[in-house]
Amino acid sequence: MMENEPTTFGLSHEELARLWQVGADVPACQDRPSEEQKKTELLRERLAEPWPLAGEPLPSDPAATRRLPEPLNFVLKQFKPFTGCSIGDLLFDPNTDPSVVWQIKHRYKERAESCSSELEREAATVIYYAAIATALLFHKALLRDAKITTFSHKELNEHFSRLLNIPWLTSDLVGLFKKARENLL
Repeated sequence: MMENEPTTFGLSHEELARLWQVGADVPACQDRPSEEQKKTELLRERLAEPWPLAGEPLPSDPAATRRLPEPLNFVLKQFKPFTGCSIGDLLFDPNTDPSVVWQIKHRYKERAESCSSELEREAATVIYYAAIATALLFHKALLRDAKITTFSHKELNEHFSRLLNIPWLTSDLVGLFKKARENLL
């Protein structure tokens, strides 16, 4: 570094003083995220969680899977292509296996019911309804045969409408809920 090189870009003392004052009138609390920003961030984190959810490893050792009963081995083979995908990727992909969508719905319903944090409960509830919306759009058999939900179309329409009024939803979720609601009409 050269010692004689100017570091103020030729600004006068008055100009430097004015530059330092920019933003001085903004309250310090502006640096803290708002409640809506916290909710959006948490929701994005939950959508980015990998499948399977933490604590639910799928055996990847071929020797271990050979020792499993055939029905369980079949289920593991069905889930294998989705291992490592995020929850969000799976919910927004029409090619996601319906059983994975059902599992996501089930897991996030449990999370919503057992969360001690209001923030976590709200994020889990949104993902729960996102799984139902995904089933409605891409896997109609889940609504009839496997009973992903007992809500009527009228009730689902009401839930999706309420969800669309939440200002901290991601744009992907807004699109998903709008399409699902339109599909009900």
